[in-house]
Amino acid sequence: MELIIDFDKIKDPSKREWLISSLKLMQIGFQTSEKPQTEVEYNNDLEAGNTEIENGKFTKATDLKAEAEKW
Repeated sequence: MELIIDFDKIKDPSKREWLISSLKLMQIGFQTSEKPQTEVEYNNDLEAGNTEIENGKFTKATDLKAEAEKW
């Protein structure tokens, strides 16, 4: 049996990464049908990221390290 995942339907990048990590950890083989990102989509993602940073929606490395120690 082979698992085929359409990553284009998973909009949250953290959920995509979690899924891939989980499948690899459980040694479940899979194929992706992900399409390459267009230049417009790429630029939109960059702009959205810059807006988040400008609005203060980010985590400092020191805060992330402190959070990771609680895991």
